[in-house]
Amino acid sequence: MQFVGRKNGKILKRSTAVALPAVVGLAALYLYQPQRFDFFPRPAPNPNPPVDPDSERLFSEDARVLIVAAHPDDPEFYIGGLLTQLSRSGAKIAIVMCTDGDKGYYPSFLTDATENRRIRQIEQIEAAAKYGAEVFFLHEPDGRLRADTAVVDEIRQRLNEFQPEYVLCFDPLYPPRVQHSDHLQSGSAAEEAVADCPNAKWLMRFSTHAANYYADISRVWPEKIELLRIHKSQFGGNRMARIMPIVQGRAKADGVAINVPFAEGFRCTQLRRYSGDSRLLLE
Repeated sequence: MQFVGRKNGKILKRSTAVALPAVVGLAALYLYQPQRFDFFPRPAPNPNPPVDPDSERLFSEDARVLIVAAHPDDPEFYIGGLLTQLSRSGAKIAIVMCTDGDKGYYPSFLTDATENRRIRQIEQIEAAAKYGAEVFFLHEPDGRLRADTAVVDEIRQRLNEFQPEYVLCFDPLYPPRVQHSDHLQSGSAAEEAVADCPNAKWLMRFSTHAANYYADISRVWPEKIELLRIHKSQFGGNRMARIMPIVQGRAKADGVAINVPFAEGFRCTQLRRYSGDSRLLLE
């Protein structure tokens, strides 16, 4: 029995010696790359009734709309249909792009960060020109964005300069189960910054599993796909064929909610001021 115990002990030590470095290596790899998996997703609010973010005003020529996004291509990928509709209605649109797009795909050391940064920013400016938006780059590193004071202050500055009625951003509380960390950080930073924006009336969060408003984009679906094609560095060649089922699947799933072929979902919150107070009430 003593011999068997010693033998089992040696096997256990040997197994631990092999398994521990593997676990540490996998953990390091997970932390290195920016994709995050939500092991315990927050349930959607219940009740979560439908909301109309004053859509008549949203789709008017006097509307001012600012999007806070993480990477070049995010606006077109997630809300390209809505942006096309806003452009057609004559709304004034601006984008605050938090990162400079230097990574693109991982492992990042296999690509030229300087060239990635240059190309992706050119692509974003070209895409934004299609729906008449100006783009402000904060030049934070792709994959390493943090909703720190500096980023929040920069977003707040752009908000105060542009004075939007509508602010669109990633949903940091009810995201899809798999999400880029930069998306979550940019959404958190936008939510903090918008509290000081005096003209903001609606916060519309996209990439969410708790949508309470859906924009029917069926008639502008081809335009959304054409916007994606501008981002050749990300979706060129075979990559476009690989992402199409993802883009189409999301749009169809959102469309089911309002019985249309394609839609984009948002979690909307109305912003209003307390009487005689500068604080914001998020409803």
